[in-house]
Amino acid sequence: MFDHAIDEWLNSDILLTNVVAGSSPAPISEVMSAAKTALPDTSYVSSLRKPRHENTVFMAYVEMQKQSPYYGKRMEVLINPYTAEVTAVREWGHYFTSFIYLLHFTLLLDEYGALFLGFLAILILLNVIIGVYLGWPKSKAAWDWLLARKHRKTPLIGKLRRWHILTGLISLPVFVILILTGISMIFHDQTEAIFDRPQPPKLVVDNDPAQSIAIDSWLPSVKTHWPDAEWMRIGQPTTASPAATITIRKANDPRKTGGSSMLWLHPQTNQVLAEQNYDKLSVRQKTAFWLFPLHSGEALHMPGRLLVFICGLLTTILTIAGGWLWYKRKFRPKRRLT
Repeated sequence: MFDHAIDEWLNSDILLTNVVAGSSPAPISEVMSAAKTALPDTSYVSSLRKPRHENTVFMAYVEMQKQSPYYGKRMEVLINPYTAEVTAVREWGHYFTSFIYLLHFTLLLDEYGALFLGFLAILILLNVIIGVYLGWPKSKAAWDWLLARKHRKTPLIGKLRRWHILTGLISLPVFVILILTGISMIFHDQTEAIFDRPQPPKLVVDNDPAQSIAIDSWLPSVKTHWPDAEWMRIGQPTTASPAATITIRKANDPRKTGGSSMLWLHPQTNQVLAEQNYDKLSVRQKTAFWLFPLHSGEALHMPGRLLVFICGLLTTILTIAGGWLWYKRKFRPKRRLT
């Protein structure tokens, strides 16, 4: 939920810049060039991500050639947006916030860990449904007890049971959304098929060998096509995908840090070859772009992130109270009949 902010706090020396008044951003072409030359044997820049705010850096993810020792690894190049100087090169998954992220959805066991977590999440969802059925108050007296309307002395085990049920019912809507969205991201191929998520177009681009690639003209062309949109990421043309790929965020976009709209430009003429307009997608297709923002809380800005954070704390309370209740029930001394 707060990984980027925490990363900037922990690594301010490489992620934050001292902006001098009146400083102008470096041309995007210089930033892309710095990203591509930061490591030897770089094949191309797969994603150049816009700085989160004026005091932070560009993040460029580069694909390496097969002879590179970094081939197959997710290498991240950090670039000062005003000087186009590389401030650091690091491998995603090897610094703190990315390590926690990787642990969260793979348990550090690659796709096998992700599948394990996916099936575990399905079991947790079934367990939640059973728990709601067992804990839902079925009479006025049960509601009075749950909400402590009648002030009477309750033993600790009774208070734990009350807190367990009340916490579960309060956090239920958010908890179910988090489980379902987590499952959808682990089984992403099936999810994309269910929601008919748009796929990148297969484009044929005729480049003129005598003409250079106009990187600095890409973003003005985007602004001309969609004046009210904000660019978030740039992908270089490749043999497999010969167009320049620009990821766009619009005002109503649930993906605040990524964007759900896209433009594919001719890298030399800046002509728009294809587009993915979030506003024109079906409700079913739009749902696919809500899954991660709902899971992280970013769809609802800071209130959404805080809501997910609080739900995480309530889950901890549920776990402790539920574990104690199980222990007391499992190992409580049996009453002797006289």
